[in-house]
Amino acid sequence: MGRQLTVIKVGGAGLTDTSFLSTLVHNTESIIERGDAALIVHGGGPDIASLHDRLGLGFEVVDGLRVTNGDSIDLVVMVLCGLLNKRIVARLQRAGLRAVGASGIDGGILRAPYLDRNRFGEVGDTPEVQPGFLFRLIDLDYVPVVAPVAIGPNGTPVNVNADVAAQAIAIALDATTLDFVTSEPGVLRENQVIRSLTPDDTETLIQDGIVRGGMIPKIRAARVALESGVRTVRVGNLETLASGTATEAVLI
Repeated sequence: MGRQLTVIKVGGAGLTDTSFLSTLVHNTESIIERGDAALIVHGGGPDIASLHDRLGLGFEVVDGLRVTNGDSIDLVVMVLCGLLNKRIVARLQRAGLRAVGASGIDGGILRAPYLDRNRFGEVGDTPEVQPGFLFRLIDLDYVPVVAPVAIGPNGTPVNVNADVAAQAIAIALDATTLDFVTSEPGVLRENQVIRSLTPDDTETLIQDGIVRGGMIPKIRAARVALESGVRTVRVGNLETLASGTATEAVLI
């Protein structure tokens, strides 16, 4: 692959918002128009929770991770690999971009050990990436859209945190840029965007309670990606990422 690659990780919260999807498509178009390649990894937590509620199925959260039992993994696959993946692909196609949806299972892209099956059920740890299929799609000028469901140790689907999946894919594909899209303009301290984030800052911000909840796996994944050779790693919303005012992870 001769072009530079940007991996964009988007959470599930914005994927029901038509304005968010339009901006995501526009930003992806901008990457393609400058001659680079793009790949999208998406989550889907809110839609997964909503489907559980509609079906009268509860779920447990342990250490910020949703416990995924036998019934839940079926719903996770339905939402991530079906509804949300195809929603993104359809919007990209409508804009004239060549997009292909895939899960980590397709083509054996992602294989993951259990994180802790006794505690979390069908949840995978950091996946091993087989990049050949994705490289082939990119070489054919497609935008891959990847749902973070991997092949587990027993050959069955496991749910992988989308931030961790994006980190692993960006490293394996030697991406130039990894963007974590959030609802916030960046990593915040006293409502101000922290423009530069060093590896040492990451754990300090978590320990001090400045970074909490869903931002924690993002900045940890950002640190791992940066230390593994991804040149530019950023955290912010679609607007600050486009304008260059998001948080950028830096090595010092």
